[in-house]
Amino acid sequence: MRILILAVWALAMWVTPARAAEAKPTPGRVQSDYRLQPEDSITISVVGEATLADVPRKVTSSGTITYPYLGEVKVVNKTPAEVEDEIRTLLDKDYIINPQVIVQMKEYRARRITVLGEVARPGVYDLPVEQRTDLVRAIAGAGGLTKIASKSKIEVTRAGKTERFNFDELKKIEDPEKKYWLQPDDVVSVGESIF
Repeated sequence: MRILILAVWALAMWVTPARAAEAKPTPGRVQSDYRLQPEDSITISVVGEATLADVPRKVTSSGTITYPYLGEVKVVNKTPAEVEDEIRTLLDKDYIINPQVIVQMKEYRARRITVLGEVARPGVYDLPVEQRTDLVRAIAGAGGLTKIASKSKIEVTRAGKTERFNFDELKKIEDPEKKYWLQPDDVVSVGESIF
């Protein structure tokens, strides 16, 4: 029995480092589903290419970056991993054989919402980058509803269109697919109740 245990332990010690190395994420690769937006800043490196190491780029309002040899590359709404793949493909086509491309987030653009009206602390709030924020959480983050707030007069204005919600109904929603997720530049307005 002791020999069997030692054999299993020795096999595990021999196999584990190799498998651990295989499972490691690619260095510098952002492990998220975050999609690049205008005003985000990224750093792009091509391993072994000194002139293409740590090249900082800011995403333009049109959703592109400029990159040596390639000119404009559209990156908006792509993950850093997708940008790596695209730059790798474009460089491999005419410039560098099998390039190792690394894209890292340098700075996220300001992602803000405005919460107005009958909340304890009206103002402008940052949306977290790596986590979605629903309408209930945003109101809670602004200190919650005041005593004179109307729970049925909660409005969100997005890109010029306004939708109305009932706070009690929003609180009941547990399914993430049915929650109302806020986006940058949304304006939340909580109306006053009429006595």
